[in-house]
Amino acid sequence: MFQPIATFISEKYIYEDYLNLNFKLDSPENVWNKAVDIFIDRINSRYFYAIGKLMENESRYEMLKYGFAIVTLQCSLIDTLSKFRYGADRQNNEKKFKDFLKEYFIFGANAEVLAKKVYKDIRCGLVHSGSTDNKSGLSCEMIELVSFLPNNEDISLDLLILQEKLEKYFDQYIKKLKDKKQDELRKNFVYTMNEVCKV
Repeated sequence: MFQPIATFISEKYIYEDYLNLNFKLDSPENVWNKAVDIFIDRINSRYFYAIGKLMENESRYEMLKYGFAIVTLQCSLIDTLSKFRYGADRQNNEKKFKDFLKEYFIFGANAEVLAKKVYKDIRCGLVHSGSTDNKSGLSCEMIELVSFLPNNEDISLDLLILQEKLEKYFDQYIKKLKDKKQDELRKNFVYTMNEVCKV
């Protein structure tokens, strides 16, 4: 007889694992720790592992062949992490993406313009049309995460630097989640986990 396949929410965990937690803001720490473990496993198995496989070639030229796939995953991860940081409502996705970049990855006088270009030319270009838009492009040999091209209009995004920043951010975010004093952060995490896992 046919047995329904379990719904996996990460590599190790199924929907029922999360449902059984009855996860809330005031859950005890052992429940919090389990929910965070599920989240870590979800992000690692759905994003970092896949990106790592695409980046494992030692030749930067060879790695750049997979640049579109790598950065599409990285942008999807930014979408995901920004929802967990700011809350999972479906409004203002562009604002969340840009705010996330400006708060954690892109700084200085041109931060707003660069964040907007990353969103429009890189993220939306790759997600919606399978290519970067305008003359913006990808690199893995830059000093900065995002730089203007000589025309001072379009940009180049370094996928290696972006990966380093994503991994560092994720480690810091997990540490903060375990701090009981991070009320707003924890509230957004609970709300988003329950939305993502359809509780």
